[in-house]
Amino acid sequence: MSAFERLPRIAHAVFQRLAVALKTPRARRALAAGVPDAAARVPFVVYFADVPSSAYQLRQWLPPLEALDAADGPVALLVRNPEVALALSSQTRLAVVFATDSATIEQFVSSHDVHLVFYVNNSQSNFTTLRINGPVHVHLSHGESEKSSMYSNQLKAYDYAFVAGDASAERIQANVRGIDPAHLVRVGRPQLALPEGTDLRPPAADTRHTVLYAPTWEGDGPRMAYGSLVTHGEQLVESLLADPRVRLVFRPHPKSGSHSSQYGLALARIKRRLATTASRAAGHELDRRINAVESISRADVVVADVSAMAMDALGLDKPLVLCTRAGLETGPLASHVATWAEETPADAAERLVELAGNPVSEDQARYRKHVFAAGTPAEAVSLFVEAAVRAAQRGVGGTS
Repeated sequence: MSAFERLPRIAHAVFQRLAVALKTPRARRALAAGVPDAAARVPFVVYFADVPSSAYQLRQWLPPLEALDAADGPVALLVRNPEVALALSSQTRLAVVFATDSATIEQFVSSHDVHLVFYVNNSQSNFTTLRINGPVHVHLSHGESEKSSMYSNQLKAYDYAFVAGDASAERIQANVRGIDPAHLVRVGRPQLALPEGTDLRPPAADTRHTVLYAPTWEGDGPRMAYGSLVTHGEQLVESLLADPRVRLVFRPHPKSGSHSSQYGLALARIKRRLATTASRAAGHELDRRINAVESISRADVVVADVSAMAMDALGLDKPLVLCTRAGLETGPLASHVATWAEETPADAAERLVELAGNPVSEDQARYRKHVFAAGTPAEAVSLFVEAAVRAAQRGVGGTS
């Protein structure tokens, strides 16, 4: 990449640093009242240091964490970005602590008798907190998928990794040399549990099949290049918009276009297509819901890439089509669901209508049981809470 091509990224990084500097004082003032008292015991914390575009990684864990907070809490969120901290403070009843430096984090962990620290991604900044002795360190990840990031060698740095089920444990043991199988704790996918009373009814009088197209981002390297926006996306969107039996919901990954101008342009064209008067009148939409699980739950059929969105569709028993291409490393999921290699087939709409009108295949249903340790999302929440409490007992002041 030439110096000229790097200019937009450099400018973006400078802008982000300036934004953080400007918002830091306001975040300190706004969040000060919610910080736990100096003597209060806070057995569980979540460490999150990333920017707003990655906040979805933590946000999807809020309901299970709130269940843990109610059962054996409190739980606090240690957040380093002011914009993320301010946003989370209005989205959860958990305490949000704005912690901008290592000294603040260490002081909080020490003074509040923290027994367990959760992490929801593989960020290098996690090692700022991982070096603290005493608490148990638990990797949660932010999804269950077959991406190579799901079996990073970084997992060995944590005391435990909470995983969805047997498929995840097998994937990690096959790829991470020397990992202790006892440190892989199966908890299902508790993020699939929607808040009580969530309304999933389709738009009034709409009898069409709702197709959710949820491509992942282009990745930051060849091993993570799972996105289908360029290979499949525009052709698929055009096919679905032309079929009166279908209502399209398009949910791109929050990072789409951040590393590839080609993906960015494809994303912009699809968004413009959905913004036309005809598309809006037909009820097609760019999905802006905070909770991706709600979007999957509303769909009749899901088209996704190798990603957590695909696994969540599997977990919610939605008919699934996986977009792949030659040379792309895929896992077992591709052999249990419908796949589209290289490009979108000409009869894509017809195939999706047929899938939407039938239950998931027996093969897909069987594989779901292998992937997820819990039968229902509610059972997964219970598994998560029980596993967190057991792990915390090994932390500061606990028993081994």
